[in-house]
Amino acid sequence: MKLHHLIYRALPVAALYLLTSIVLTALRQHEMVSAETSVRLMGMMMGAVVLVTANVIPKRLVPLARLSCAPSREQTLRRFAAWTMVLGGLGFTLAYALAPIAIASMLAMCLLAPAAIVVVGIQARCAWMRRGATLGGK
Repeated sequence: MKLHHLIYRALPVAALYLLTSIVLTALRQHEMVSAETSVRLMGMMMGAVVLVTANVIPKRLVPLARLSCAPSREQTLRRFAAWTMVLGGLGFTLAYALAPIAIASMLAMCLLAPAAIVVVGIQARCAWMRRGATLGGK
């Protein structure tokens, strides 16, 4: 079943987040790492996950019955969505890496949110078109 495959891929990422936060907390308690460094590293990790996930979007195969439009158009939309999320994730990562910590989280969200909104809009449009084609074909 597909769900198990997705869960097995997500579990190591979740474990990595938990392990990293535990290690950073221990290092911070021993005053080996500052709180700012801890926040920056966790933020950069989140941005890296967005980058990796966005890189996978156009490479995943979807059964032809689930496509919302012509396969070539679907692939073009997937690539556009992936590039949008890669740029948003890169902005998110760089905001945590380079911006002053006081504004890093707000800046990161302001760079990632428009990318996410564009991708959700693309998906909604494809779902709407597929629904219209299904209802029109009846």
